[in-house]
This record gives sequence, C-alpha cells and structure tokens, in this order.
Amino acid sequence: MSPELEEPHQGAISGVKKRNNGAKSEKFVRGIDGLKGIAILGVTLYHLFPTAGSGGFLGVSLFFLLSGYLLAFTTNLQWKQHTYSVGRYFVRRAQRLFIPLILMVTVILGLCYAIVPETLAGIRPEIISIFLGYNNWWQIAQNADYFTRLVNTSPFTHMWFMGVELQYIVVWPFLFWTYRILTKQWGYKLGLVWIGLLTVGTSMIMPLTYSEGMDVSRFYYGTDTRVFALLLGAALGLHRSEKKKYRKSTAQGNVMGAIWLTLATIATGIGYFYLDGQSPLTYTLWMTAFTVLFAFMVWLVERPSTPLGTLVDVPILKWLGKHSYGLFLWQYPIIYLFEQNGIIDYFESSIGYYIVLVLTIILVSVWSEAVTNWCFRQTTLRDYVAILRSYFIKVVSVVAALCVLLGIYALATVPSEKQQDVNDLQMRLTRNAASQAAENAKEVDLTSVDDPKGMIHMAAIGDSVMLGSSHAMRKDFAGIQIDAKVSRYIGAGLDVAKQFDAQNLLGDVVLVGLGTNGPITGYYEDKTKAFVDYLGSERQIFWVNNYAPGVQWIDENNEYLKQLAEEHPNIHIIDWASIAAKHRDWLGDDGIHPNDTGVKEYSKFIHDEMKKELLKIEADSKSKKHKKR
Repeated sequence: MSPELEEPHQGAISGVKKRNNGAKSEKFVRGIDGLKGIAILGVTLYHLFPTAGSGGFLGVSLFFLLSGYLLAFTTNLQWKQHTYSVGRYFVRRAQRLFIPLILMVTVILGLCYAIVPETLAGIRPEIISIFLGYNNWWQIAQNADYFTRLVNTSPFTHMWFMGVELQYIVVWPFLFWTYRILTKQWGYKLGLVWIGLLTVGTSMIMPLTYSEGMDVSRFYYGTDTRVFALLLGAALGLHRSEKKKYRKSTAQGNVMGAIWLTLATIATGIGYFYLDGQSPLTYTLWMTAFTVLFAFMVWLVERPSTPLGTLVDVPILKWLGKHSYGLFLWQYPIIYLFEQNGIIDYFESSIGYYIVLVLTIILVSVWSEAVTNWCFRQTTLRDYVAILRSYFIKVVSVVAALCVLLGIYALATVPSEKQQDVNDLQMRLTRNAASQAAENAKEVDLTSVDDPKGMIHMAAIGDSVMLGSSHAMRKDFAGIQIDAKVSRYIGAGLDVAKQFDAQNLLGDVVLVGLGTNGPITGYYEDKTKAFVDYLGSERQIFWVNNYAPGVQWIDENNEYLKQLAEEHPNIHIIDWASIAAKHRDWLGDDGIHPNDTGVKEYSKFIHDEMKKELLKIEADSKSKKHKKR
C-alpha cells in the first residue's frame, strides 16, 4: 500500500537491482506483490462489506508489515551500495507519497464541493492533519471510532494509515542509524537484536493497555500500538538484506512450505470474515497474533531458494499488489461519495452497483498512478509545463482537472461551522442526558390528552438520535418515560427494558430507537432477538428505523428490522429513514442527528405514526368483538 513497497523501480517492487563488480544483476523478492494483493483484498472487503468482511481491517496490519520490510530492505541495500543519503531518502518518499495523495484529496474535495458541499464544513483541520502526517492522532482526538464512525463521517477516515506511515518514515533514519552503529561495532546480529527488542516491547503496548469498554479508536489508530507491525517487518527486511547465502531447498521442504503457506492464507481468510473489531480479544490477542502470522508468510515467500513466492504472485494478486497504494487511497472516498448520493438506488441489482463501484475505483487508481509516474520523471519547470499542455489535455479527463481546481478552491473557502454544529449537538445531548431522570419523574397533566391509552406513560428506549429529540418528545407524548443514551448499541436494549419492567414502567406500548451504532447481523442479532422476546407478543412495539448516510451497516439494519416486523405482528416500523432522506435540512451537519427544527419534526412524525397505528388496532379490535356478538 505504501510507496515504500515500490522501491526502487517505478512500479511496485518485484525485485531489487544490485550492482556486483560493475555488472548488474537482479535479485528478486518474489511473493511481495502477491501478499500486497491479499492485504488490499482484505481492506477492500471491509470497506465494501463491513458486516460480511468484519475482519478485513487485518489487511492494514499486513500492509504495515510489508512496508516496514521493504523500507528496511531497500535502505540497507542502498547503504551497502553507497547510494543512501537521508536527503535523497526523504525526497524520494515525499514524491511517491504526496503526488497521489494530493491528487486524491483535491479531486475528492472538488467532487464533494460540487455534489455534497455540506460535508465539507469544518474539514480544513482534517486536511491539514493528513498532509502534516498526524491524522491518526487527530482522529483519536475527535473520537472517530473506525467501527462506529458517525458524527465526523468523512471521505478521509482511512487516512489514519498515512499518519502512522509518515511518522514511521520520519523516525526510520534514526532507527537505521542506530542499527548501523551496532552492526559496525558488533555485527549485524546485535543490530537485529536491537530492532527485535523494540519489536517485542511495542507488541505489548496494545494487549497490556487495552481493557474492555475502552474506546477502540485509540488502539486501532495509535502509532504506538501499530508500530509493532512496521518494526517486525523491518527486522525481517534487515535480516534478508544481510543474508549472504540460503540453504538449497529440497522437494520435501518446498511441499511443507507450500502447506504452511496455504494454511496461513486460509487462516487469514477466516480472520477477514470472522474477526470482530469490537471484541476485546481483537486487541488483547488477535491483532498481534495475525501480525506474527503475516511475518511467517513473508518469511516463507522471501527466500530465493524456494518457489513459494512465485506461487503467491498469481496474476490477479500481483496486479492488485502493484496498484495497492492507489486502490487504498481512492476506494474509501469513492465508496463514501456513492453512499452519500444514494447511487445504489439507480440500480435494479446490487451486483451491478458493486461492479460500477469497483470499476470506478480501479479507473481512478490507475489514472492517479499514471499521473504520479509521469510527474516523477520530470526534472525541470519546462517539463511540468509540458504536462499541463499535453498530458492533462490528451490523457486525463477534463473533469478530473476541474475537480482538482475546485477542490483547492473548496479547501480555501469552506466554512468552519461543522465544529460549532458538533458543539451544539454535544451540548444538547449533555443537557438532555443530565435532565432525563428528573423529567421522567415529573407529574404530567393528562386532562387534555386525546391520544390512545397505550401512548400515555409509555416507555421509550433509544440512542443519541432519540436523546437529542427527547425534549420535544416530552411535549408530544404525555408522561413518556425515556431512557436514551449516546453510542448505545442495539444489544443494550434488553437491560434497559428489564430496568423499566422492574419499576413497572414498561407499559403496553414500547417505542424503540436503536440500530445506528453498529451492525445487527453477525454482531447483535441474538441480543436483538432476546430483547424482542422479552418485550413479548402482547405489547405493541414501535421501532424507529435509522438514517445515517455514509454508515455502511444502516441499510442492512433497516432491512433486518423490516423482516423482524414481518415475523412479529406486534412490531411496527416507523420509517424515519425515508422522511429524513427527503428533508436533509432537518438534520445537523453530520446528516444523522436532527437539528433544532428536526427534533420537533422527528417527535411529531413518530407521534402521528404511532397514533394512527394504535387507533387502527383499536378499531380492528372493536370490530372483531362486534362480530363475535
């Protein structure tokens, strides 16, 4: 994924050129492109299907390992060939990193400005953090949980990776300098021990500091918790670059190696589909264990005496690996734009939608790489003028060039109101949460209420969307008992229902507003069923579905709730998602939580839908009784 994986050739590495007594020979590191292909498949799986490919984020750990490996490998070879300098090192990486990065950011900014300008408010600090290399810490400060990204939804959420990568690139010359000093004095094995000690030490940070219930974004994004993979890769790369001879492989050894590599690949696939990003074991065990497994895979394929690297470098994986940096840069922003604009609604089949989506990602990735390679070869101002005069006109689409210009304009002019909007939302949520218990205990005048009996003193269980609207709901619903909480996932509904029941407050009608903060299927399906079973078939359950553009599990959750209502006649879906999609002006800048106008409309819509349905149920019940007479 990183440009370090493309040294020293223009394309992704398939070998390293090495001079020997004035003659040039080529020494290949086979299998690296194939492993990069496996890594980008995992990341793509997670971005496209976060529920089905819930563990695809492991591909990032594999990328970190490969990046550390090839950075160390090429640096040490250049040192031995007397071609290494710190200045050339930084210039090379700046060119490879920032040309495609600038293209991606400016084009996406331009498209957002033209299509969904409201998403750009307050984005300037995020863009600055991307280019200065601290985006991962910026996201941690924003509490931008990768698995529950809601309030600060952005087309650049995936750029935390570049933060870790850039910080490591800055630190690596110092680490390499200490390695060379130790190697010069006592041999390369002691230098490897130094890197190995750093690797072991950093590998303990995540499992020892994580505890259940902590914000996972701190551990997922943190440089200190992710540098272990880079250092482990560096240890392997340095060892490979120092190794003079390899024992000749045997047929039996090759067979055993192929078996181990196959088993490791299968284990990786299982991890991609079954690992849970919210599970404590992911941070106390599995993240470290899979990183070690990836190191084992690299060790199997890197040895020149075995054919295993060739086995991994199958054409499709090799192609994906060579283009992995561009594919990674573009895929999340393109997915984000497709989802923000509801592109899937224009397709009769989801298969057609995903084909177009993937082709779009591939096309812009290849274009970005072509522009980067062209720019990389230019050395004078006249060369760059020639690019503008010929390359962009003849090869790059006019739309892309306009998007770049529009993106630059957008970055300079977008308002900084988003943060104020977020602050207002936080204040509203804090205020409503603090007064929730007191409001529930208040005496209410019921003399003028004409709502159906079940709507009086009913219980409501929800997340931050309901919490933000709770003040308006108390005006529309007589004596309502609300228990809503920020970041509440759907599995917590059962415990809240039991608490209401213990206080004899559950009533004959229950309003539920859960499902925004995590996928149901594969995560909380059992708890959702237990929640519904506890409420029983005698109560009327009104479930408000969810609207959160850019959050990938929302459509699946709403579909699950729809099926749940079909299986349980007493469950009624209040289709807030359809109403909110038509009235984006009712929502804050996050596109999820209702604003001052929206909270009133949210409450009124729910009230009217419930009243209409309950009056219908009462009328049907009276009709049935009349027929029996």
